[in-house]
Amino acid sequence: MTDPKVGLITKALAAICSRCPVCNHARAHPESWLGRVLHHPLHADHCPFWKAERDVAGPRETPQP
Repeated sequence: MTDPKVGLITKALAAICSRCPVCNHARAHPESWLGRVLHHPLHADHCPFWKAERDVAGPRETPQP
């Protein structure tokens, strides 16, 4: 659910991330090499697009192996 305090720029950044084929593959396959790289804190905590998408969409459940 979208937080009403999320700004327009954050929503625009999140829209870019949600349409990115690389990010979508990483979210769909978190166990893959690419998924592990993009879910790593060095990327997840510093990428403005990934952070905005996480703020707009909320936390997602990651499948447990």
